[in-house]
Amino acid sequence: MKGWRFMLTMAGRAKKEPRGFTVMETTVVVAIAGIVLAMAVPNITNALREYRVNSSMRQLTDLIHRAKMQAIANNTQTSIGIDSANARAGIIVFNSDGTINHTDYVTLSTGTTFGRPTGVTAPLTGVVVNKDISFPAQGTSTTVFQQNFNSRGFPVLNLAGTINVLYLTNGRTYRAVTLNSVGEVRRWMWDGSAWGVSK
Repeated sequence: MKGWRFMLTMAGRAKKEPRGFTVMETTVVVAIAGIVLAMAVPNITNALREYRVNSSMRQLTDLIHRAKMQAIANNTQTSIGIDSANARAGIIVFNSDGTINHTDYVTLSTGTTFGRPTGVTAPLTGVVVNKDISFPAQGTSTTVFQQNFNSRGFPVLNLAGTINVLYLTNGRTYRAVTLNSVGEVRRWMWDGSAWGVSK
């Protein structure tokens, strides 16, 4: 009998012990999580902006390399089209008579546009600083630009030694892609006081 009484006594005690979290404990945990989240969101947002502008810079660099390689592979002129109004760039497809058929555009990453910092020096000597895009205009357009590459993959330029540039921004930071007269492509990052080579 003693065993049964002990078991009943223990069972009665187990039922009376509170289970789960109190309202106060839950409130404290939610408050701490909210504070941590409030501190992390701006950092995550800035990191996303940086990622997107860097991604757009790599997109443009890859597009230039692709156009150069396509010109060499096909032994014909190939061109890149830049549409600054719609923040996009692409390979221009020509008809057999040399007229433009269409452009295979790729839109820049969300929040990235063509833009340059004001009142700064150029990434390289000879680079234009008064235009967001220094590629030649397509016809009479002020928002569509076209850079041609000859069958050897070199940029077709009006002046030897010309260095063309594309400036990019996410509204806070700036990047640049330069293309010199022999087809060398370099990526640049503005640190607030000077341009540095970007990887």
